Amino acid sequence: MGLNRYGYNLPIPISVHAELCYLVLMIYGFSHSVEWGTKAGRAFGSMTGIYLVWTFYSALEAINMSSEIDFVTILTSWLAEFRTMTLQVFWVFIVNSLFFYRKEQLTSLFKLWGWLTLAAVWWAVRQQYMGFDHTEWGWLIAVGMKTHFVNGIIRYFSFFTDAANYGCCMAASACIYGALFLTTKSSKFDKLFYGVVALASAYGMMASGSRSAIFVLGAGLAAYCVLSKRVTTLVTTAVLGGLFIGMLAFTQIGQGNAMIRRMRSAFDKDDNSLAVREINKATMERYIDEKPFGLGAGIRGGDVPPTNKNHYLATVAPDSTWVYVNIHYGHMGLFIFLLSYGGMIAIGSTIVLFRLKDPELSGMMAGLIAGSFAMFVAGYANQIMLQFPNCWLFFGNLSLVVLAIDMDKRVLDDLAKAESETYAEEQAQAAASIYPLERNKT
Repeated sequence: MGLNRYGYNLPIPISVHAELCYLVLMIYGFSHSVEWGTKAGRAFGSMTGIYLVWTFYSALEAINMSSEIDFVTILTSWLAEFRTMTLQVFWVFIVNSLFFYRKEQLTSLFKLWGWLTLAAVWWAVRQQYMGFDHTEWGWLIAVGMKTHFVNGIIRYFSFFTDAANYGCCMAASACIYGALFLTTKSSKFDKLFYGVVALASAYGMMASGSRSAIFVLGAGLAAYCVLSKRVTTLVTTAVLGGLFIGMLAFTQIGQGNAMIRRMRSAFDKDDNSLAVREINKATMERYIDEKPFGLGAGIRGGDVPPTNKNHYLATVAPDSTWVYVNIHYGHMGLFIFLLSYGGMIAIGSTIVLFRLKDPELSGMMAGLIAGSFAMFVAGYANQIMLQFPNCWLFFGNLSLVVLAIDMDKRVLDDLAKAESETYAEEQAQAAASIYPLERNKT
C-alpha cells in the first residue's frame, strides 16, 4: 500500500492485481479437484446468499440518473465502484471456499497474518523513534499535514494508506489475536506468538492516534466476550474496559503521553475536529434527503460540473464508509448495505454459538467475527471498511466461519478415529498380556 509514496506506481490499480490473483486461484481451485461441485456449493453458501441483496441493489445503481450527468460517465463510474464495493467480496468468498477445509490451514493463515502485522507495527515504531524518511515527509507535507499533525501530536501510519486505516486495522487485529491467545491450546509457541501480536497491535493502534480505534477495539472485544460464552471473560473484560475508558474520560492520568492525550480527545465534546464533522454531517443530510437512491455509484467531483447542484455531494469528503454509502447509494442503499453486512456477522455468530463443537476452533471463529464486527463499527467513523486489504482480512474471512462447520466435523471425526484406534490398541495389549497367563495355566 505504501509503494506509491516511493514512486513505484503500478501500471494498473492494486485492486485489479488482487482480482487477477483471485481469478487465477479460482481457476486453479476448480480445475485441481474432483470435489469442485462440493466446493462450489460451499462458495455460494449462506453468507453469499444474504450478500446478494446488496449485489442486486448495487447493480441497479448503473441506471441511477439522479446525478443529472451523461449516462456514459455514470456507467464508467459505476463499473469501477461495483468491483470495489461488491465483486471483491464474492471473489474472496469463493477463493476461501476452494482452499480452506481443515483446521490446520487456519493456523498457517494466522501465523502469516501475524508476521505481517508485526511488520506493520515495526514500521510505525521506526517512524516514531527514528523519524520519517524523506519520502514519508514529502507525503505528509503534500497530503497528510492537516490530518496527521493534530494539536501538536503526530499520528503514525506505518506503510498503510493513512493513520486511520492503520489504527483501525491494528485495533481489529488486536481483537482477533487476543481471542487466539485465549483459546489456543494445541501449541504453547503459537499461544505466545498470538499474545505478542495482540499486544503489538494494541500499541500500533495507540501510535496511530486514531480516536475511533478505541471504540473499534471495544466493539470487537465486546463481540468476542459474547461469542466466547464465558462469564468470567465477559466480566473481566467489562471491568477492565470500563476502568480504561473511565481513566480516559474522567481523569488526567497519563496526560503527559502524546498517545494517551490523543485517545482522551475522543471523549472531549468540545473537540474542534468533532465539531467540524457534525457541521459537515448536517450539511450533507440536507442534500442526501433529496436523493433517496443516492448520487450514483462512484460519482466523483470531476464527473459533476461546478454549476450542477449535485457538485457539493460529489466533492465533499465523507469521512466514513457509512456516510460514503449514504451519499452515493441513498438512505435505501445504506439500509441494505448495513443489513447485508450485519446479516453476515449475525449468521457467523449463530454458527459459533450453536453449531461448532470443538472449543479451539470455536474460539478462532469467534475471534474472526470479533475482528469483522470491529471493522464494521470502524466504518461508522472512517472510510476504510472495504479498502485494500481490509475486505479480505476482515469480511472475506467471515466465509471461513461457514467453512468451519465442515472443519468442525473433520476435527470430531479425527478425534473419534483416534479414540477408536487407541481403544483397539489397548484391547490388543490387554489380550496379549492375558494370553501368556492362559498358556501357563494350560
